[in-house]
Amino acid sequence: MVARKGRRIRTDISLSRKAKDFMAEILFTQRFYSAIAVLLIVFETVVTFTIIRRVSYTEIDWKAYMQEVAGVISGERNYTKLQGATGPLVYPAGFVWIFGLLWQVTDRGKDIRLAQYVFLGIYVATQALVLLMYKRARIPPVLVGLLVMSRRLHSIYVLRLFNDCVATAFAHMAIFAMCNRRSIQWSGLLLSAGIAVKMNVILMLPGAAFLWWRAGGWRLALTQAAVVVGSQVAVA
Repeated sequence: MVARKGRRIRTDISLSRKAKDFMAEILFTQRFYSAIAVLLIVFETVVTFTIIRRVSYTEIDWKAYMQEVAGVISGERNYTKLQGATGPLVYPAGFVWIFGLLWQVTDRGKDIRLAQYVFLGIYVATQALVLLMYKRARIPPVLVGLLVMSRRLHSIYVLRLFNDCVATAFAHMAIFAMCNRRSIQWSGLLLSAGIAVKMNVILMLPGAAFLWWRAGGWRLALTQAAVVVGSQVAVA
């Protein structure tokens, strides 16, 4: 009887230890990272879709964006004459091209719900890209849940429709390209696309220049700098 009870205790301890080891493997190793990342993306998609359906949209800049690009679409090319409800157009040419496309897709900016779904796609795609970079950096899964906990991010993307979302998407694509020697040659073009939407992305240039120099010396750094400048001229 005593021996049987001892075996049962040892079995319980063994099962408890295995359960702890399994949880540690899930939370702190890369074995289940991909599955966790997919679940997080599905969760984010559902949550953000629910936010769109249940939380009221707040107008801040969207109408001004649409008014500004409408002037370009109507034929005006003088930046000093392009105006919106919040003042003159202050964003680069890439903003005009991309939000001009959104102007057309969303019935001249009137279909706010469709615009929110577009920004939902941008948000989820950006989060997926960040998760891929986290995997490459071997970030433990226990930390990736922090990505979905920002109320502010959800608001900026689908309740405010700020152009920062588009610029940030290009910036993250540029960072992802820099993570791989085979794709780093595309990073300058992607970073330039972000700058062309909103100039704050230009703050990443010093760090990018250092990474280009580390990866390919002055030749790569100067080539990518030329791509950035040349693409800005081409877009404008």
